[in-house]
Order: sequence, then C-alpha cells, then structure tokens
Amino acid sequence: MIPHQKDAVMKEHISQWKKSGLTQVAYCNEHGVKPHIFSYYKAKLDQTESPLPSNKLIPVKLISTDSALAKLADNSDTDTITLSHTNGFSIEVNTGTALSSLKPLLDLVRSVS
Repeated sequence: MIPHQKDAVMKEHISQWKKSGLTQVAYCNEHGVKPHIFSYYKAKLDQTESPLPSNKLIPVKLISTDSALAKLADNSDTDTITLSHTNGFSIEVNTGTALSSLKPLLDLVRSVS
C-alpha cells in the first residue's frame, strides 16, 4: 500500500473509532488494527490537521479593567515591559524595542525553558 493510501485508511479508522464510543484497544481488536500503529497515525494525523505555529510571534493586546494598572500603563515614566515565565525566568524590554530584535531573544528563551 502506498503511504498516502495508508494515511487515508487510518484517517477513516480514526474517524470511525471516534464515532464508535469504544476504547482505542477495543476498536483495534474489532478491526484487526495493531494498537501501536493506530496510536502512531492518530498522533501523526492530529499533528497535520492542527499544526501549531511555534516559531511565529503572536500579536497581543493588553487590556486592563484594573484602574491602578491602567494608570500605570498611561504613566510616561513606565517605558519597560516585563515578561515572566512560570519557571522564574523574566525579560525586561524597553517599549521602543523593535519587534524584529525580540525574535532571536524569544527563540533563545524558548530553547532553554
């Protein structure tokens, strides 16, 4: 069987499994599919159907309902933004920093977190 045909067959199995209400193992046993092959194609096809653009910057608009935070944002003395990661790593960036210079820095942070 040609690889793209195998993809189509397994995509159909996965679709039928979702409708069946069976566990993956039970479905595989009923249809003569090896469970590890089923799991491989399920992960592979899930990834191709909804790839996450992990290497792109995503624009973010900050909105605050807290009046104290809004005043801080309007304060001209505040010219830095601090980005904090849950692992304790943080970056302080000048608000005038060009976005093109942030990408290498964010790539570096992503590689060590």
